Amino acid sequence: MWISRLSPEQADDVRALAARAAASDGTEPLNEEAHFALRDDAALHLLSRDGDALAGYLQWQPGYGTAQLVVDPAHRRQGVGRGLVDQLEAALRDGRSSLPAAQGAGAGGWAVWAFGDLPAAQGFAAALGWAPSRGLLVMERGLGDVTPPRLPEGFTVRGYVESDVEEFLAVNAAAFAHHPEQGALDATGLAARAAEPWFDPDGLLLGFDAGGLAGFHWTKLVGAVGEVYVLGVAPRAQGRGYGTVLLQAGLFHLREAGADHVVLYVDMAEPVAVRMYESAGFHVAHRDVLYASEHGSVQKREQP
Repeated sequence: MWISRLSPEQADDVRALAARAAASDGTEPLNEEAHFALRDDAALHLLSRDGDALAGYLQWQPGYGTAQLVVDPAHRRQGVGRGLVDQLEAALRDGRSSLPAAQGAGAGGWAVWAFGDLPAAQGFAAALGWAPSRGLLVMERGLGDVTPPRLPEGFTVRGYVESDVEEFLAVNAAAFAHHPEQGALDATGLAARAAEPWFDPDGLLLGFDAGGLAGFHWTKLVGAVGEVYVLGVAPRAQGRGYGTVLLQAGLFHLREAGADHVVLYVDMAEPVAVRMYESAGFHVAHRDVLYASEHGSVQKREQP
């Protein structure tokens, strides 16, 4: 049965399932967007139980036409994942009222993220006749040799303060107009992220030139692992090297804050960004792949 909003107990069960899978596989099975959706009504959910135990979980995000799927390590190769997939495909194919927002994915078409693109995920996708439709590179580097950036004349960098909210959201929307999820970030979404334990206003670095806010580097730090969370430059300011400067500023901030290495996610279809990160010392650690079914179109929208 489809669930539009999980109870706190159900959400805790899913988090525990994801933790068991991560411990077994070495990679997280659900991304940040999926974890946010565990506590709101932005997605639809399927739970597969074996008695009292949660054996499998599927989250359908209708705004993107994509799903995320995780099966408990102790319940794999028992048809749990296939059963969840069959329920979703049946709902999409039949246009059931229980899945009212799913029509955007096409006539039965959908896609599922495979984080880490592990061999088991590849085999599962191949068995179902799915093919890769896009991918994210997960890149990383150490921070031992990072130094402060050399700022261009008239360019300053500082941390975020609450009075920056409108200008920040406007620049973010312009910089990511091609990216419906990130570009749609609003005050509510910003507040939700600011409430996360990892949020540090000094880690949301804003770069200003004579025209105002020109770009930003939003960093994230959990333990000793830093992340290039979002890096954006206003369209009016592109081509001036601000992205490289802000990247360097964020890396130095993470080093000073205690990170020993840093990761980032970048679309494989953006070679300019990939080359910038490679020139900054990043290398590919692994890939996240979006597998699409052959029974319909998949919306060209990305989840980080």
